[in-house]
Amino acid sequence: MLLENDFYVPLSKSIAMEVLTDVALIAPCIPGVTITEISNEKLYKGEATVRLGPVKLVFLGTGEIIEINNEKHEVRVKAGGSDKKGRGGAEAAVFFKLLEAEDAGSNVLNTRVSVKTNLNLNGTIAQYGRASGLIESVAAELTKEFAQNLEKVLTMEDRDTLNANEISGLKLLIKAGVRKLRSGGNKS
Repeated sequence: MLLENDFYVPLSKSIAMEVLTDVALIAPCIPGVTITEISNEKLYKGEATVRLGPVKLVFLGTGEIIEINNEKHEVRVKAGGSDKKGRGGAEAAVFFKLLEAEDAGSNVLNTRVSVKTNLNLNGTIAQYGRASGLIESVAAELTKEFAQNLEKVLTMEDRDTLNANEISGLKLLIKAGVRKLRSGGNKS
C-alpha cells in the first residue's frame, strides 16, 4: 500500500537534509520508536510499540538508509520488523524529498518534506489495515506528531529530554477521525 504524507520544517533544504538524516536526533521524535543498536551510520536496530485498544504490539526490526542524494535532496530508507509475539510484521520502503516552500506573505523559508512509503503488512497485523483509510489516517497522524516533535527538538536547548510516548492506536484513530471530519470526509 502506498502512503503519501507531507510536513514542513522551518529550515533550509540543506540544513533540513542534515537534520533528517541524523537518525540519533530524529528517532526520539517518532512516536513509539526506540533505537536499540547502531550497527553503523546507516543501519539501525530498534523497537516500535503500538497500542490498539487493549492490544499492545511490540515490533523488533531494522532500518537502513539505502541512499542519500544531497544534490537532489532525496533519501531512500528500508525498514522492516516483526511483532515480538509472532502476530505478523511490516516492511516499508520510504522515499523522502525536500522541496523549498516559502510561507505565504512572511518570507520565512521553510522546507516541505514529501514522504512516500510503500508499506506491506503481513500476518494478523495485516487485518488492521483492511478498514478503509485506517492505515492512511494513522500514517498521517504519525507524520503530524513526528513533525511536531521534531519542531520541539529543533527549538530545545537540551535535545535529550524529548521521548515520544508509545503509539496509542485509539488516540491516533480518534485524532485521524476528527481530522477527517474537519476536512469534510475527504482525504487530506
